[in-house]
Amino acid sequence: MADYNMVAVVKVMPTDPEVNLDELEAKLKEALPEKFGLAKVEREPIAFGLVALKFYVLAKDEEGYDLDQVLEAFRQVENVESAEVETVSRI
Repeated sequence: MADYNMVAVVKVMPTDPEVNLDELEAKLKEALPEKFGLAKVEREPIAFGLVALKFYVLAKDEEGYDLDQVLEAFRQVENVESAEVETVSRI
């Protein structure tokens, strides 16, 4: 983790409340491009049983670390409605 100097919170919304979040989380971890790191994953209740996954993605503030790569990879995963960057902070 020492090589990274940024953390982005990426909020992933499943397609519906019936999606198995454990399976979705595992698929998203596999989809994360190798050059990025992962600090943690949290679950955020939204409404009516829908729960969002919040990925704390580690990156570097340099060329080649475009968070759009992460969003595109996450959006390609089955049962993902949306993936958006909530915040980006230096660490």
